[in-house]
Amino acid sequence: MFPDIKGVALKKRVLMVAGGTGGHIFPGLALAEELSNHGVEVVWVGRSNSMEETVARGAHFQFEAVSAGQIVGKSFTGRLQGLIATVIGFFQALRIIEKTNPDGVVGAGGFVGVPVLLASRFKGVKFFLLEQNCIPGKSTRFFARWAEEVFLTFPVEGGIAGRWSVTGTPLRRGVVERCVRTDFVSHRGSGSTPDSRRTLLVFGGSQGARALNLAALDLAATLTNLQVVIVTGRRDYPLMKSLVRSKNCEIVEWTDHPEDLYSRATLAVTRAGALVLSELLAFGIPMIIVPFPYAADRHQDANARYVAKIGAGIVLEQTQLSGLTSLVQMLLADADKLQMMRQRAREVARIDAGAVIARRILSVLNKGKEQAVCSAD
Repeated sequence: MFPDIKGVALKKRVLMVAGGTGGHIFPGLALAEELSNHGVEVVWVGRSNSMEETVARGAHFQFEAVSAGQIVGKSFTGRLQGLIATVIGFFQALRIIEKTNPDGVVGAGGFVGVPVLLASRFKGVKFFLLEQNCIPGKSTRFFARWAEEVFLTFPVEGGIAGRWSVTGTPLRRGVVERCVRTDFVSHRGSGSTPDSRRTLLVFGGSQGARALNLAALDLAATLTNLQVVIVTGRRDYPLMKSLVRSKNCEIVEWTDHPEDLYSRATLAVTRAGALVLSELLAFGIPMIIVPFPYAADRHQDANARYVAKIGAGIVLEQTQLSGLTSLVQMLLADADKLQMMRQRAREVARIDAGAVIARRILSVLNKGKEQAVCSAD
């Protein structure tokens, strides 16, 4: 990038670093698209041959690869390998920064961000963080003190260092557009009478959730007047396809357009990943939330507690899944309860999070650019 000439700003460039799971990658993608809409050139940084590379290239973003590895929660050998990969990634990230000369860096989550954020700090490049969970990840807790701003999906438990704000998480373009143009509650029914058009959506996230999938099969066999849609995840799809017997049960491996399923749902059974919770809130879908009990720092439990506290969901522990069918029956029989949950969900949803965050980032970058121009003058 060439320097600005007498205050005429050239196109800004931002590095987007996100990887690992869809819960990090898709908010990063949504924000990258929003920044692009504001004329920003986005370069995606992630691991090679990864989900993030597939997503970034599919969205036509320039992709730069770095090495990265987990250095916590592993055996000694695993931590050593992760540390070596991170050190290698740090030097790769330095070269990427020198080559691209970015105005800023956005870390949207995943351990792939560690070497890039370290390099950004070393080179004096401004960076911003997205934190999806109520219990911040270790990377966020470490880097937050140096970030220009940390954008939180939900209020965090225990606080966080540095400058932060609760903005919600950036949602995919298709999700936002469908939310804006459709009255979801009207065509999903009021929930006042048993109706074969009622749909229960079972969603275990990008990794799938076998416990939820199997419980949903039993539920579908019992509640035959209820349409049950199970998003199994790629791992469990062959198994679930072989086990399903109920005509009212639809098995979906995965979808890149979850808004098509959300628009059909009367009620959802879901894990407590921040992205899926945010999307369900945006669509005003009442939730039964089953946190993944082995998530890092039990962050899914905290996410679930928040949604339950605001009145948009009910928490069901994985050990209590035998009671799922009766809980679904109870909720579908209580029209007032469902309506209240829908209303609370829509009240707290932040479908404009991507636009808000993009404007905040550009405000900081433009301010820095103005100061640099004044200094040059």
